[in-house]
Parts: sequence; C-alpha cells; structure tokens
Amino acid sequence: MKRLVLDIGNTRTSVGVFVDRTLDVQWRITTMHWTADDLWVILRSLLRADDCGLPDRVAFACVVPQVTHSVRILSRRYLGVESLEVTKDSSGIAIDYRYPHEIGADRLANAAGAIALGSLPAIIADFGTATTFDVISGDGTYLGGSIAPGVGTAAGELFKKAEKLNPVDLEFPESPLGQSTSEAVCSGVLLGAVGAADYIVDKLKSTVEGTPELWATGGWAPGIAGKCRNNFRIYPELTLVGIDRIGERA
Repeated sequence: MKRLVLDIGNTRTSVGVFVDRTLDVQWRITTMHWTADDLWVILRSLLRADDCGLPDRVAFACVVPQVTHSVRILSRRYLGVESLEVTKDSSGIAIDYRYPHEIGADRLANAAGAIALGSLPAIIADFGTATTFDVISGDGTYLGGSIAPGVGTAAGELFKKAEKLNPVDLEFPESPLGQSTSEAVCSGVLLGAVGAADYIVDKLKSTVEGTPELWATGGWAPGIAGKCRNNFRIYPELTLVGIDRIGERA
C-alpha cells in the first residue's frame, strides 16, 4: 500500500510517500493557496523526479481551509480516491479537551505519531509557525497543552513593531552577550525560545502521571530542542507518521 501524506501548515507543507508504514521519500514546499490543478502539477513533478509511482491512498492534515478543498478535489480527479482528512473524528484518539473541535489537525497528527511509536505518556513540542506543546496520557488520551508564537513569528512581529530593528538571519550566537544589535536579537529570540520551551515542559510534566517521553518536531526542532535542558527526542517526521497511521483507516 502506497500512501501520499501531506502536512499542510501555514508556512510550509511537508509531503511524504509511505510504503507499508515506511517513509519512502519526503519533500518540503512553501504553502500557497493552491488550486487542485496547481497542487497536482507540483506533486506530479516531485513524484516523477524521485521515480515514485502514483499513490493508492491520500491522507492529510491541513490548517489552511482553501487548500483542504483543493486536496479533496485533486485526490478524486487525478488519483481516483477519496482522501482522508485528519480531524477529531477521524483521528481515532481519545480526547479529554473542553472543545475538541478546536484542536488543530497537526496537533492531533503529532499525538497519533507519538502513540504509534509507543512511548507514553508523552509531551510533544512542535516548533513551527506556532510552537505547540501537547500532552498525551499513559493510556493514549489527548489531554491538552500550550500554544506560543513560533520563533520566526515572534521575530517577525518584533521587526514589524520596533522601527529601528531591521530583520536579521536568526542564528544561535556564540555568546548570550550580544555585542551588536543583530547578535542581541538572535540571543533574545532564540535563547528565549529555548528557555520558554524548558519552562513550559517543566510545568506540563506535573499534569500527567508518570515520566513523559519528550518529542520535538517542526522546522526549528533541531535548533531549539537540541539546546534545551530537557532531553527531547527530535523526530522531524513525527507529524507525517501520525497522519499516515490515521490514514490507514481510509
């Protein structure tokens, strides 16, 4: 069974092809408000470039409503299949959350990935456009978590609101003591994100019984989680794995 899996975020879209639960190939593209035809041209080119045949199934998580519609049309028109969208109902996860319909599809997919990989309880940090923290109990129930601005989002707002600060490339400084404005910004934004992640995870640990496995995913995971005091298991493909496992129900 070959499944096309898409994690469509606000900024980036991760695309993977799974063959019998194994991630065979993966791509990352910039999220746009694609039509079904636009997206098919991109996906067909990627599949051909890596000599991948057409998938048998499609599963996706999406936080951009317009693209959700495009993926559904693409699946029917070009692949002849009905796609499975990750939702609270399709996830198959027990949820203990006041308003389950508000949980982002990416957060549900991360939970499904952690559950599938078998280390519970768990706390998952996803360092993307937003930085999300999600708590899964020992019996696999989604309990909730925290949402904070992502690293790039926080920096972008800083540059927008502070007129004398110009955008800089965000790289970890050699010293926390910035001796130029760009170094000071990198120190504050990046080391601040590290400190915030550690603090939030420490607080969340007290909400779950047992010692949770700590997972980190998302574009900033290697940089931020890799410098945290807490020992994160950095797993960039976690969201795709979760979508694929949910997609098995299609």
